[in-house]
Amino acid sequence: MKKNFSVNIGYRLFNIDEDAYERLQQYLERVRQRLSADETDEVVRDIEIRVAELLSERVSASKEVVVIADIDFVISELGEPEQIEDFSDSDTDKQEETRHERRLYRDADNRILGGVCSGLSEFFDIDSLWVRIAFVVLFMIGGSGLLIYLILWLVVPPAITNADKLRMRGKKVNVNNLSDRIKNEFDHVRNSFRKGKPGKRKASTNPVVSSASTAKSIVESDIFRWIIYIGSVVIGIFMIVFAITFLIGFSLALFSDFTFWGQIHVSGATLSPMDLLFVIATSTILGWIGLISLVGVIAIPLISMIVLGLRLIFRFRFPSRWYNRIVATIWGVSLGALTTVIIYHAIYYSKATYETTTVSVPISEAVVQFSMSQNDPCFPVSENKNKHLMFFGQENGETTLCLRPEIEFKPERVDSVIRVVMHIQNSGKPSEMPIKTCQPTVVDSGHVIIPGYTLFQKGCIQHVDIEIFVPVGKTIFISDEMRILLVDYNEIDERYERHNHFVMTEEGLIPSIELP
Repeated sequence: MKKNFSVNIGYRLFNIDEDAYERLQQYLERVRQRLSADETDEVVRDIEIRVAELLSERVSASKEVVVIADIDFVISELGEPEQIEDFSDSDTDKQEETRHERRLYRDADNRILGGVCSGLSEFFDIDSLWVRIAFVVLFMIGGSGLLIYLILWLVVPPAITNADKLRMRGKKVNVNNLSDRIKNEFDHVRNSFRKGKPGKRKASTNPVVSSASTAKSIVESDIFRWIIYIGSVVIGIFMIVFAITFLIGFSLALFSDFTFWGQIHVSGATLSPMDLLFVIATSTILGWIGLISLVGVIAIPLISMIVLGLRLIFRFRFPSRWYNRIVATIWGVSLGALTTVIIYHAIYYSKATYETTTVSVPISEAVVQFSMSQNDPCFPVSENKNKHLMFFGQENGETTLCLRPEIEFKPERVDSVIRVVMHIQNSGKPSEMPIKTCQPTVVDSGHVIIPGYTLFQKGCIQHVDIEIFVPVGKTIFISDEMRILLVDYNEIDERYERHNHFVMTEEGLIPSIELP
């Protein structure tokens, strides 16, 4: 049995046994002895943060206590305090250390706007000036530079701790490198004070170095920073306005009533596109999954754009690392769910069965009349219903989608009878549910009633093509509602939309009587 302690290491709470605690205390004390007084606190703090990162990888639900073996592993990763080297100007001849894999961060220390360019320069080990010039060129060529910059600003985390800054430069996070990092920062501060002393600097005689230095001084000047800041404010305002406008438009498009859309081949509609999703979905659960994932895929980038725009304007501190992880996870799950629902329904409705029904109408001296059924409860009450190819209706108290059949008149060259041929395609799984199929009916051998709609039932889409073969030279009467539909299908010329009597010719239907 050993005593356990709750210890705060690097702003994280760990349960650690007595032996491991003493070993860690001794290690940190040896580190303090190797450091100078002005750098001790900051180096030890960074070391503790790194210790916390390493220990977090070794604890779990089945192993909650840090033991001495874990501390030995941490020490082997960080190195012994005796490895800390004295930093001086004469250290330039020391052997180059082994480079580790670099990680992409935004370099906030050398940033002008968001630190993206300086972070990329560290990742690729090139001067940040050339990266900034490349982004400016991309922006001037086609505007893609701005989009790439904003995406990287949103996705790439900033290098906050010294450990992050070492990883950004491809250096191992150990005691020696952390100590060197702090010493470099102190030297940078000292040099900044020395630059204020009088004395002229000898100008470079190399024109390439001189032009590069001039360009770098312009980029790092206060005027350039103000220009960048004003530009970022303008970009931020544009992003906020664009995102809010798109969100409002998306909400109206998804949740508003179809009557808001105007004439879009939907008549008598009292539903929204959101309701149409539930009509098409094979189940209510899949409908909700599709709707929520669609909202997530569209809304999350727009909300992130608003947040980024506010940051560009007000420059407030924001937990971007956690926000990016959470938002990226939610967006990825939404995209995956939406893709899965779409693929599932595409495969589901790709399964189809086909059937053909033929109705013959004997020829008589009377003119055969053709009309469309309108006495079904699925038919909406609207004076413009015949002008649309799709509409909502009610079937057994439930809202459903009704589709117009495609009607085509063709000359009959063989038989002397009128034939009505229906080609019915049932997509989905019609065997699992009763399908209501509307059939043409013949009244007194002189009146043919064509079904005015095909019913879109949950789990099955029924599409009907109707071919009407009329003997050449035969005169027929077409009702107003069917004539309007035939005009939409380009079966009848718009010039004849006021005619009802037509005669079949080799080329198709033509009016039998010219109107005055």
